[in-house]
Amino acid sequence: MRAVVLAAGRGIRMGGATSKTLIPLGDREGDQEPMLYYILTGLHRAGITDLMVVTGFASQDVEDFVTEHWKGNEPKFVFNARYASWGNFHSVRVALDQSPGADALIVNCDVLVHPDVYRRVAEAPGDLVLAVQRRRRLDDEDMRVRLKGDRVISIGKDLRMSLSDGEFSGVSLIRSEAARAYLDIATDSEWTSDTDGYYEGVYAAMLSAVDSRAVDVKDDEYAEVDEPADVAAAQRVIEAHRQAWSNEPETAGERT
Repeated sequence: MRAVVLAAGRGIRMGGATSKTLIPLGDREGDQEPMLYYILTGLHRAGITDLMVVTGFASQDVEDFVTEHWKGNEPKFVFNARYASWGNFHSVRVALDQSPGADALIVNCDVLVHPDVYRRVAEAPGDLVLAVQRRRRLDDEDMRVRLKGDRVISIGKDLRMSLSDGEFSGVSLIRSEAARAYLDIATDSEWTSDTDGYYEGVYAAMLSAVDSRAVDVKDDEYAEVDEPADVAAAQRVIEAHRQAWSNEPETAGERT
């Protein structure tokens, strides 16, 4: 199992001065740790030791932070030279290229989830596993998902609201069969210059070819930070589960 953190983007809506994953969240208890701290700590708490980070904008700042804070095996870094011109589907593609034979736990750098979400996704069956927060109230910016039981039927921001069962929560697992399908589709996109898409668009194109499953994410376990107004939601997740990011790994079955 290799965790892959996608940290190549700039985050214009968060100001664009630095990688948005490094912007301090500043919760109500005075904690000034950034999103990336909670991602790295959460992955460690979930028992993951193998880490790859895809960098782009402010790459050295991201590498320095990861090197200082990661507690597993020596982290690996891969630079996405096309981060500014191609969609983030290419960040996943370069990570898979550099991770032959590994199950890849793909993590967006702008989402905060309880560490148990990483564990549940990693342990779930399926070739492609998505963390999904089931809810009916969605907006245009949500990456919407249609489900049938725990099967993922479709995904995309253009999915009709009436057909949507929830929001993709920015954590997914790609096992070997799904990795082969992903690389084939990504290669076709690059050959046809269709290079401005989300990696979820590649997922949508491969759903019928692989065993695609969903893992539930509870209401208070997830927040996405796209703009300053979203920080408060991330703070609420931290405050609700502060013990989840403590220093020692949880024992089996422990849940705070």
